[in-house]
Amino acid sequence: MKAQEANNTVLKIIVTVCIVVFLIVILWSVVTETLLPLYRNKEFGELIYNIVGIPVLLIGVGIFAYGGWIFARDTSRLMNDNIQLAENVDIIKDKTQPKNKRKTARNENTRILFTTWKKGAFWLLIGAIFIIGGGLVINLKEIIG
Repeated sequence: MKAQEANNTVLKIIVTVCIVVFLIVILWSVVTETLLPLYRNKEFGELIYNIVGIPVLLIGVGIFAYGGWIFARDTSRLMNDNIQLAENVDIIKDKTQPKNKRKTARNENTRILFTTWKKGAFWLLIGAIFIIGGGLVINLKEIIG
């Protein structure tokens, strides 16, 4: 049991370090390739749009990734743990079953899937909204003329 806990702790540390390094690299790139050139060219309006829009966009990417993880995790749990889903799949594959019974099993599996996907899809949608919002703010100068 202690070996498993140690493995989980090491995995959490590795994932955290990777996320921190990834964020540092992204921020460094944003500062050196976007913000500094805008500052040097004295494009202060566009600089402000980017200072506001880039964090919104990055937050959106994080929320979107979280939604994808929730979506994948919940789908995996459903496929591994839901007995009703497995029984319905057997009914659907068995062509000797009456057509209405196979249709009922198909409809129930669809309902189970959509119920499972609801939380992840919500976060994916929120992330997409933030990404679009950040992109709009970044490009506001071109949008409004």
